[in-house]
Amino acid sequence: MHEITIEIDSNEDIWKLIDKSLNYIFISNFSPYSYISWWKTDLKLPTSQILKDISVRNMSLDLKVDLVTLKEIIELNTKSLIIYQFDKSIPNTLLITELMEQSKENILIQNGLKHLFIINFEFLTIKSCDESFITHIQNSKK
Repeated sequence: MHEITIEIDSNEDIWKLIDKSLNYIFISNFSPYSYISWWKTDLKLPTSQILKDISVRNMSLDLKVDLVTLKEIIELNTKSLIIYQFDKSIPNTLLITELMEQSKENILIQNGLKHLFIINFEFLTIKSCDESFITHIQNSKK
């Protein structure tokens, strides 16, 4: 994959770089609340059961979302975020965190991965299967 790391100043800087032609987004280990503290919420389970008014902390989720929801997530000012952009929906059985590092990239590409965005505070690393995508970003930063 081709790669570039740039400095970002705002959520809009991130959003501008997202490929708007790819609507299949996977976010790995999303933590909706960066502080280690308790908060009250309702939790709907896959069985349709709802646990009401429970206290949670350290919640971490894998999310499959579209571009509209991705924009909302970016606007949450999350300091650390890993965004995968695919050209098709990823299989329900694909667990990215369980893939062996040496084969992870190839497996993800076989499943439609096009771009990977790694946000780490004020730095954004973008990896892409498309060299022209990275070249376009490099040229726009000059």
